[in-house]
Amino acid sequence: MRLKTAIDTLGTKSMRFTYGVKSELDEKDWEILHLISKDARMPVSTIARKLGFTREIVKYRLKKMEKDGVIVYQVWTNPPKLGYTVWGFMSISFKDLTPVREREFIEYVQAHPYVSFAYSALGRFDFGLEFFARDLGHFYEMQKEVKEKFANIIKDYETGTFIDVYKVHYVPREDKSK
Repeated sequence: MRLKTAIDTLGTKSMRFTYGVKSELDEKDWEILHLISKDARMPVSTIARKLGFTREIVKYRLKKMEKDGVIVYQVWTNPPKLGYTVWGFMSISFKDLTPVREREFIEYVQAHPYVSFAYSALGRFDFGLEFFARDLGHFYEMQKEVKEKFANIIKDYETGTFIDVYKVHYVPREDKSK
């Protein structure tokens, strides 16, 4: 996949979802979103032709959705082509987490060169990490480093690796219930 359209973390910038705050999108916006979710590099002229809109309308709507934070672009690479044959994850439950240690943990994962995705969550685990590693030994060493550096706040963890990806689609269906 060359480029994905997503609402997620970009590099070391973090994004807090604004639950309950919905951007005003109409049917035309949703049609554009669904088209570019299949190919984020689709030319404006192709989008316009496929949807029967003018190029100016498509450009205006894309710019507005970008400005409103509805569309965020990120490069999605093929890690094995870059020498990273393991795509692993680590789910973490915390104990005795202070604001200071939480900030240190977040700064650590944001600066970590092999962490590709980091998120806080509700549920069994409080935090999740995804890593790209050269091999299983490299993946093991990264997990070990996290566990040792933050042993005093990690209550439980679970690790594993992704084998295949069957779907990546970050554009939900339009919610027509008002």
